[in-house]
Amino acid sequence: MTRYILTLILLSFIQITNLNAAVSVIGDTDAATCYNHAKLGYSSRSSIKICLNTLSERPTTEKIILATRVNLGIIYNNGLKPNLALEQFNLALSSDSERAEIFLNQGNSLFLLKDFTGALEKYEDSLEYNIEDISAVYYNKGLVYEKMGNTDQAILFYNKAVSINPGLMSRFDNRIRLDKS
Repeated sequence: MTRYILTLILLSFIQITNLNAAVSVIGDTDAATCYNHAKLGYSSRSSIKICLNTLSERPTTEKIILATRVNLGIIYNNGLKPNLALEQFNLALSSDSERAEIFLNQGNSLFLLKDFTGALEKYEDSLEYNIEDISAVYYNKGLVYEKMGNTDQAILFYNKAVSINPGLMSRFDNRIRLDKS
């Protein structure tokens, strides 16, 4: 019972952010910089420009193009431009190897658009395609259920996420500290 109450308290302080799945690009290129900006949560015009430059230069491999589209989509989501993000994710869907990450990020876009049912469907798709970071999916599903007012389901998914990745507990701890100051 104490754990349940603690979880409810933590839930009330949660910061609404989504976990993303940036697609790695190796090397010292604009594509690699685009990846790093997506991974670090950037949303600036300069980040977008770097990614767009990569796409306009037409890298030699299709894999780099698709990865850059996913990373650009994440940057658009970070900047609260989910419609632009969805365009990039849809263009990247031809990649079978990155589908799980694309579905996770599409879910994040739909979450930003308040299409919670659509977000849950995309998160399920990412699980079906064996996403590497399952805790991100569970955490994001918790966010959706919280927004939908289903606290029991939200707690269930937050607990699943933290049991897989205890490091997520720091998100709750940081939020509590912010709210106390």
